[in-house]
Amino acid sequence: MHIRKLIKSLIYGCLLWLFIFTSTGYSATKLPTVLATAIKANDFTTEGIGLYIHAVDSLTPVVSFQAEQPLNPASVIKLLTTAASLDMLGPGYRWTTEVYYTGKLSNNTLNGDLYFHGKGDPYLTPERFWLLLNRIKIFGVHAITGNVYFDNTYFDPEPVDYNAFDNQPYRTYNVGPNALLVGFQATEFHFSSRNKQVDIVPFPSSPKLKINNKVKLVNGRCGAWKKRLSLDTKTVKGVLNVNFSGRYASACDKRVLYRRVTNAEDHFQHYFLPLWQQLGGEFSGLIEKRKLPKDISFVISEASISLTEVVRFINKFSNNVMTRQLLLTLGAHSFEPPGTTGKGIDAIKRWLDKHKLNGEELKMVNGAGLSRDTRISATMLGKLLRFVYQQSYMPEFISSLPVTGNDGAMARRFKSRPLAGHAHIKTGLLDFVQSMAGYVTTATGKRYVVVMLHNHPRAHTKAAEKLQNDVIEWTFNLEQ
Repeated sequence: MHIRKLIKSLIYGCLLWLFIFTSTGYSATKLPTVLATAIKANDFTTEGIGLYIHAVDSLTPVVSFQAEQPLNPASVIKLLTTAASLDMLGPGYRWTTEVYYTGKLSNNTLNGDLYFHGKGDPYLTPERFWLLLNRIKIFGVHAITGNVYFDNTYFDPEPVDYNAFDNQPYRTYNVGPNALLVGFQATEFHFSSRNKQVDIVPFPSSPKLKINNKVKLVNGRCGAWKKRLSLDTKTVKGVLNVNFSGRYASACDKRVLYRRVTNAEDHFQHYFLPLWQQLGGEFSGLIEKRKLPKDISFVISEASISLTEVVRFINKFSNNVMTRQLLLTLGAHSFEPPGTTGKGIDAIKRWLDKHKLNGEELKMVNGAGLSRDTRISATMLGKLLRFVYQQSYMPEFISSLPVTGNDGAMARRFKSRPLAGHAHIKTGLLDFVQSMAGYVTTATGKRYVVVMLHNHPRAHTKAAEKLQNDVIEWTFNLEQ
């Protein structure tokens, strides 16, 4: 009897092991046949691919293929910056922009100077800056006889070379951090085709900015309209000349082009002058950078949106400059002002060490992924995502990721298919790099961490995106 029970027990154990093995059909370090076929079908080899798939409640990964090799993650590195920030600063953290004055305020006239002190608000949009100026006016400052100064020394960023990354100096994704960053340092150029010509109206419409319009109105479709335009800038006697040329199709009607044409200091001036005048404010002095003096009077302190909201903008829309603002904020908060890129990276590495998440392969450059030198492994990203899943801020973090078939970079993927809404995935894209990381909820309701890093001469193509979709779909169908 004992022998029979032992035999039955062994048979049952073997069957159970066989069931577990055949339900997956592979070991974690071996690439599943379906995914190996997908790689080949999309005309890739496994070279430059790191893949990591792990159920959030399991001890071992389902797939860990070449997952230890350091690869360029592009914008997926933002997940590390934002996760560390939520943990260290808290979801409700807010930045402030402070306003002070010197001299005397009498009968709504400031006989002195007005000071703006920036603390790194990453979302000081034109609308919010207008509200700040309006609150100054409500406080009782209608006319300023002195100068306007801004203090952005809370950050000490390295000098920005707008050409360095990809020789696209006017693209807004190349903007660097600044403690008093207004409107993402972007100027809106409103194009319209009417009266057989092209009109270009900038916002803000500053007296320090002039448009030289040589754009020709043509017939034809509007597709790729931005590529038909050229611009360059030149400062003449203190006025920024923005020179536009090229062609604009009448079918385009009205379009808005966002470009960086000024440095951060001049950009503040371009915003302040027209918005202050719109509010009926009077001012004819200078606008310059100057550190806050000791003997000053307080006006107001304007709080930013919460870190939770900032993280959502960063991860949903892959905003580079907001991420870089966040990295320098971590540096200033973890050590002391001024915040620098180096301090921010050191703060994140200390946080990783504290939670035993660090890896020797990690190399951060700016926290946003706009770099050819950033490196991380799929395993490290996977462990980070599993760690975040166990934290109290997990809902805020996951809800910041693009959702399949709904929004962000995943809006058009799996639309009107069962997978729509079942995956929260952050993607990254550079020339020769395409990556993704996030969470996939299977058809049966189980949640997996999925990370795929892909570095290859054709990794930025649609074929590599198709391969990502194959990985997501395979994960979605696990356990069926």
